[in-house]
Amino acid sequence: MGVRKIKKFAFVGGLLIDGTGKDPVSNSLVLVEDKKVKYAGKMKEFEGDYERIDITGKTIMPGLIDSHLHFSGNLTDNDSDWVLEPVTQKTIVAVAQAREALEHGLTSVGEISRFGIHLRNMIEADIIPGPRIVATGLGFCRTSGHGDSHKLPLEYNDASHPWAERVDGPWDLRKAVRRRLREGPDAIKIWSTGGGIWRLDAKADLHYTMEEIQAVVDEANMVGLPVWSHAEGYEGALNSCKAGVSAIIHGQELNEECLEIMKEKDISFCPTLQFFYEWFSVYEPPYRPILDKYPGKTVAEKELNRIIDNLQNANKKGIRITVGSDSFCSSLTPYGRYAITEIYTLNKAGLTEMEAILAATKNGAEMLKIDNITGTLEEGKFADLLVLSDNPLEDIHNIDVEKMQVIMKEGEFVKKFL
Repeated sequence: MGVRKIKKFAFVGGLLIDGTGKDPVSNSLVLVEDKKVKYAGKMKEFEGDYERIDITGKTIMPGLIDSHLHFSGNLTDNDSDWVLEPVTQKTIVAVAQAREALEHGLTSVGEISRFGIHLRNMIEADIIPGPRIVATGLGFCRTSGHGDSHKLPLEYNDASHPWAERVDGPWDLRKAVRRRLREGPDAIKIWSTGGGIWRLDAKADLHYTMEEIQAVVDEANMVGLPVWSHAEGYEGALNSCKAGVSAIIHGQELNEECLEIMKEKDISFCPTLQFFYEWFSVYEPPYRPILDKYPGKTVAEKELNRIIDNLQNANKKGIRITVGSDSFCSSLTPYGRYAITEIYTLNKAGLTEMEAILAATKNGAEMLKIDNITGTLEEGKFADLLVLSDNPLEDIHNIDVEKMQVIMKEGEFVKKFL
């Protein structure tokens, strides 16, 4: 058996944005050795048989992290199709979706689906290409909730729904979490509110009681797993925060009490802001009198401006904001590209260029509990990185797939155009 050759690369002369929030370093040096960052900082003399890669005039930064998506294997945005498409077909498509994500700059993701745990295992075993996956397996929703394609029989959903299991009541939820633990998840996902697919799935509606949410959190806490809560209404978000979840997904109605708890308990906020632009083009949000306070010609425009105001309030309070695309099919929410669009949208909504970059790197790693191994370019962490042709601190749109001249995950080139 041959000796494994250690791969060593020296990225020389580029602008370094290391993902920590520190000022960028011009004329930098990043050394990669045996999958990990050996050095990242100011230029210095170095020895060893490194392959020298001149990136003068370019920018080097951490790989992107999408903290909320679904490799669900779906081909359409129709919730009946989600279930009726054969599981084998969805599995094959999910493999392609994972590869698409990696090839578009996502080196780590937070993932919710029937297939994610198996995808994670096969990627880690180097059987298939894909990003590092922090997986929940199927999430938990109530019967008739956001993960219940209600036009179809329940047994169809049980056999084939791509991202949710229907579980009701605190004790059944406790049992369901314990069954999920047998699969080896990295986190647990719940839908504490609706999601807006049909009349009884209104986004603001509470779908799990406080007792049910607390039961899930308590079970997860016993084994040290984080809980991510889909919470589009303020009551679902508030109950989730009180119960002790680690992340609020969507969270477009976070009142002051909720925000204060999030700050105190270090709860992450994944707003999926760009997703609402797409979602509201398909599912019109309902009119509510509170929307009269916000500008806009349509109900959708008013609702979007209200959501942006909510996001800005969270950012002012110093709550950790992450990039999440909620991608679930390549045709509507393409993997990687949609996460990049979310970076643009956060910047447009008021986050600085650096804050938007941190949301897509360091903050995402912290939410996914992988910040000890990735999310920043620091010694000892995996060499998950991008080389861009231009500087995203000057224009956030310079984070673009076409401008990614290098995509590297764990010291291996996914893309190299230099």
